[in-house]
Amino acid sequence: METNNGKYKYVLFDLDGTLTNSEGGIKRCINYAMKMIGKPLLSDEVLNSMIGPPFVVSMKAIGLTEDETAKAIAHYRSQYAVDGWNDNVVYDGIKEMLYSLQSKGLKLSLATSKPMRFAEKIMDYFDLSKYFVFLGAADTDNKRGSKIEVIEYVFENLKISDRSEVLMVGDRKYDVEGANLAGIDCAGVLWGFGDREELTNAGAKYIFDTPKDVTDFFC
Repeated sequence: METNNGKYKYVLFDLDGTLTNSEGGIKRCINYAMKMIGKPLLSDEVLNSMIGPPFVVSMKAIGLTEDETAKAIAHYRSQYAVDGWNDNVVYDGIKEMLYSLQSKGLKLSLATSKPMRFAEKIMDYFDLSKYFVFLGAADTDNKRGSKIEVIEYVFENLKISDRSEVLMVGDRKYDVEGANLAGIDCAGVLWGFGDREELTNAGAKYIFDTPKDVTDFFC
């Protein structure tokens, strides 16, 4: 396996599908939102496609109007705040991976399109925040919602000038595309919601099968 050899000093992690398996809560709350705006419940296949991109993008992709999208997101977030955010589990091996990377002196940051209030709550609830120097997430009014906007927000706050020292790690093509736009490398992971074909086609520089593979890369 190829190794880091000291190239990367910062590692940016996606949240859903990368650190935690949030599938249950997200899917249930999306269908709650569909019901509340009078739309049919969505199939599992469609729901899977909606995990990863900002909800403004995924809601419009299923044919909702701008007004319906705004209402659906409001209903989704109201239910998610009650019992969706903790219908969630940390993937096996994640805490060990984060501890190892932190111990090696790497600076870890979150870079998620999930709103900050939920991202912080999840990270604290699962005791993951202690491994990170910064938590980068979307804001609630969608002014900072796309992956590239979140990545740039992380750069600004960590005062990163050399982008060659940064690696993005995520499970969907949106992570890779955001990294490409930011001019940084991206590693795709296969334990989340994307697959090898999606990540490779998007331009992922590395593909990791397990969290241990990430640890070994930075050995």
